Amino acid sequence: MSQQIQELIDKIKSEGVQAADKKAREIETAAQAAAKKMIADAQDRAKHIIADAQAQAQRTKDSTEMALKQSARDTLLALRKEIEGALQKVVAKEIKDALSAEQMADILKEIIKKSSGESPVEVALNPADLQKIKAGLLAKLQKEIKQTITFRSNDGIRSGFTISFDEGKSRFDFTDESLIAYLSSYLNAQVAALLNS
Repeated sequence: MSQQIQELIDKIKSEGVQAADKKAREIETAAQAAAKKMIADAQDRAKHIIADAQAQAQRTKDSTEMALKQSARDTLLALRKEIEGALQKVVAKEIKDALSAEQMADILKEIIKKSSGESPVEVALNPADLQKIKAGLLAKLQKEIKQTITFRSNDGIRSGFTISFDEGKSRFDFTDESLIAYLSSYLNAQVAALLNS
């Protein structure tokens, strides 16, 4: 009987160890599968995090580049405006200096002498320049030309003059404002070309 008990105990032991081994292998297999899944999930999350970080970095880079380009453009526009303003002041001063009463008298004399035809000439100046030019120029010109010259006062002219060869229907504008606008537009185009090169 003790032999049977011993065999029974050995059998129970053997079956228990086999069952325990089987259970252990199942647990180990399940743990390995769970570990592999966790590693795969972690790798996927890491890939997504890296992809999101790269996308965010690219967006930040693009945004920064765009902001830098805009800033450079704004700086260039401000610089251009400053240069144009400075040039306009220089042009205005040079034109004012060039449009002295004596200079205008010489210019008018040449223009009127070189004009063709016998139509009356009409010259408009500001009141101060008119008084300076009228007496001296008119006397000199009347000796040299056939045309009638009429001088008119125009309070709207700061410096310079307008001249008409068709009784005022059309005028050539040599006022400081007109000359400044013309020269400034030319110089501004040159500045723009320099800044864009």
